[in-house]
Amino acid sequence: MQLRQMRHFLAALDTGSMTQAARDQNVTQPTLSRSIRMLELTLKVDLLERSHGGVMPTRYGEAFAEHARSIIAGTRQAQDDVSAMRAGRLGHVRLGLGESALLAPVARSIGRLSLLREDLRVSLDYDVQDSQLAKLRRGELDAIIDLGRPDLDVDDLRYKAVAKLAMVVMVRPEHPYARKGKVSLQELACMPWAILDQPGADNYYRQMLGGEEVFRNIRLRCVAPTMLRMIALESDMLIMMTRINDQKAADDVLVELETDIPPVTTDLCLITRRRSYMTGALRFSLEEITRGLAQ
Repeated sequence: MQLRQMRHFLAALDTGSMTQAARDQNVTQPTLSRSIRMLELTLKVDLLERSHGGVMPTRYGEAFAEHARSIIAGTRQAQDDVSAMRAGRLGHVRLGLGESALLAPVARSIGRLSLLREDLRVSLDYDVQDSQLAKLRRGELDAIIDLGRPDLDVDDLRYKAVAKLAMVVMVRPEHPYARKGKVSLQELACMPWAILDQPGADNYYRQMLGGEEVFRNIRLRCVAPTMLRMIALESDMLIMMTRINDQKAADDVLVELETDIPPVTTDLCLITRRRSYMTGALRFSLEEITRGLAQ
């Protein structure tokens, strides 16, 4: 089994076309087809279903693709790390950011990290957590900064809590509640809400605001935190945002309300793979991010 064969297989899988895959890999179509067939003979299964319309993965192909992507990403990272060591550089670290990591203290810590060493390159990727975890498992990311999720299978992942996050209610300065003082749960339940559409959100708001009647005031669900914040800036809708405990929510425009909502906290975590080699670049980066969030 060769890396070249895996690259050829993934190119055909991603494009759905042997012809286009051959162009992308800069080989002839017969060469690419022969390479993939040799891989199938090695594995003793068909990885692709071939037709006049193109190619589709078999169930074996779908399963093998995840492993192939992980192997290729790991090989690429190994080459980068060895090249960096040979040149006396720290290297490259790839960090994934989840929705709950879009906080000023996290940005400050990563910005500070990027300025500490000229020989360190940092790449940031933003996506929902399930997609980020898949990239981490495939070796396309070195670590993720996001919430700890007890509902996920974490046997192969390491979660290190680096900060406590609190959920707070935010409104624009012109909102009727912005200068009201403490706002009761009953008053919150009577106002229109825009919420982040994610697993468990409905149950969370039902428990927080007390009952089914609140759902008539959840007017908008949104998967993008940045758009949610913009909606709050342009309308009299309430939103919830996360902040690092013991710090005011870092927002130059929105106002944090004082409410009767019982404190809700969760852990912001650094997520890494348990059984992967931790490079010097990654170890240095995680230590500096942890130090920055503790300040």
